[in-house]
Amino acid sequence: MKLRSVRYLTVEGLKNIWVNRLMSIASIGVLVACMLMMGVAIILSLNVDKALGQLEEQNVVMAYFEDSLSEEEAREACDQLAAISNVASAEFIPKDEGLQRQMATMDEAQQQYFQWLEDDNPLPDAARVTLSDLSLFDTTVEQIQNSPGVASINESRDLAMTISSITNALTIAGIGVIALLLLIALVIVANTVRVTMYSRKLEISIMKAVGATNSFIRFPFVVEGVVLGILSAGITTGVVYLVYKAAMGIMQSALAIQPIPFSQFAWPLFGVFAGMGILTGLISSIFMISKYLRKEGSEFRAL
Repeated sequence: MKLRSVRYLTVEGLKNIWVNRLMSIASIGVLVACMLMMGVAIILSLNVDKALGQLEEQNVVMAYFEDSLSEEEAREACDQLAAISNVASAEFIPKDEGLQRQMATMDEAQQQYFQWLEDDNPLPDAARVTLSDLSLFDTTVEQIQNSPGVASINESRDLAMTISSITNALTIAGIGVIALLLLIALVIVANTVRVTMYSRKLEISIMKAVGATNSFIRFPFVVEGVVLGILSAGITTGVVYLVYKAAMGIMQSALAIQPIPFSQFAWPLFGVFAGMGILTGLISSIFMISKYLRKEGSEFRAL
């Protein structure tokens, strides 16, 4: 197809959006509704992932080193723990610092009572180990337990397994919701394109009768679908921003939750919406117009 024809058909596609503005508004409304639900699912998933990530950071494994080790040897043992593949970090805690942290959790009377421990500290040197992937919790804990110099460990396996299960469930649910909404958008927009197409049945039939190729007839519909998808993406991003801005205030004041700033995912979210809108408009337009053109072609061949 020549460049001049592409420009002409693109302009025709843009004109058709205005000429059939009621159907265009209906298509945009459907896409915005589906994208809005998808956006809520994505944003909710991002914020839950952040909250779970904070829980994962708090769910650490405490490794206590053997009393016979000097502080230098205990630090070397801590470095060995940090080298384990699933260990995100291993913070060395000298026994004096460990005692100070324990004393800080006590009230004033308890601190005075246990003050004698400063001269005879019973605590061992320790390491505060943070894991990267809680799904590998058992394997990593076993490696920590078997590391040289480690006398004992303190871990919260139940909490780790709960966090891992919730994360996996949310991931699966998020993928399912997004796939379902994309399918709904495809079906509804395809039907909207179908109605638009039948309202221009005479125009298509005339173009077919004078020898226009299928690609020539199809191109303006494809332009319509793509442009409507991009417009829907822009509108949805604006609506999501307003809704999320209001929700951020509620979460911060009522729930004491620090949500992710909208600016951190605004462009990726628009990219998801634009991709969904373009894909939906493209597939719906190509599928429906191709199906109709095959039918029209058979009718002309019969004549």
